[in-house]
Amino acid sequence: MAQDKNLLPLTEVTISNEIQLITSTSTSVQPNVLLRTGVFTPIGRKVNINSGMMMDLTIDLVNLELCQKEGYDSVTVRGTRLNVETDFKVWCGIVLVFSKLEFLSNTVYLRFSEFAKYCGYPSRRFDKNLRRQIGESLERIQSQSLTFRRKGANKAVHTGMLLKAGYDDDKDKVELMADESLWDLYRLDYQVLVSMKVLSKLPRAEVAQCLYLYLLALPENPIPVSFTRLRERLRLESCTKEANRKIKLGLMKLESIGFLSGSFMTKSGEQFYCIDKRFKKLCNPLETSPLLDD
Repeated sequence: MAQDKNLLPLTEVTISNEIQLITSTSTSVQPNVLLRTGVFTPIGRKVNINSGMMMDLTIDLVNLELCQKEGYDSVTVRGTRLNVETDFKVWCGIVLVFSKLEFLSNTVYLRFSEFAKYCGYPSRRFDKNLRRQIGESLERIQSQSLTFRRKGANKAVHTGMLLKAGYDDDKDKVELMADESLWDLYRLDYQVLVSMKVLSKLPRAEVAQCLYLYLLALPENPIPVSFTRLRERLRLESCTKEANRKIKLGLMKLESIGFLSGSFMTKSGEQFYCIDKRFKKLCNPLETSPLLDD
């Protein structure tokens, strides 16, 4: 794959009378399902990132072409936990690489600097530490095993978000292999435009980053969101009181950078957040005092 020295900003291209969004290094089009489910979660310093996780994604993925063609009615994902700080960026880079190839090939070879650029990292970050982080992230993403089963029948198929991920430091080469039968995963449901610039304004704030991804996936004029639902999405490994505290601080961070405006309310002992507006282009951010830690 030739190096793209001048990645274009997001543009819209009309194909067969349909508008398709083209990703760039500053934006990423992601299927709504990956944002509203707990695929990417806050990890933090106290969580064992190697701890396995298993989620039932049947409701979200049952409309995949693979399910419709083979009659699969059960879909689960299993693997090590994926964080939002690094893993989501690397996943966006993977999506961008294959989308630029228009999904014509399931295997790609490219230089580390090229792939890191696709992941949204600036050239000043291209060092050994970033190589290590991206290499470890590719391993975690490759560990995500998707299992499709037909209930009541002895039939199943096992695949993954990424079938193979290779990195050769001596040759400065990254290899990516995807399962082409899952191409429509990127087009399932409706797609949401994620701003990497917004995520960059939330350094070391994984709770706020995950809340940003989840809130993007909500429909227009959403009903008040309960903290119970937010705890389920974030999968925080802490007591309810502490998890609620982190969620509230995360929402306040999103307000402080100008992405979100809303209010908190309590009803029948349950906390809710009422969304007034979401600003795709950060509107009038408030002056922030020292960064609140998750």
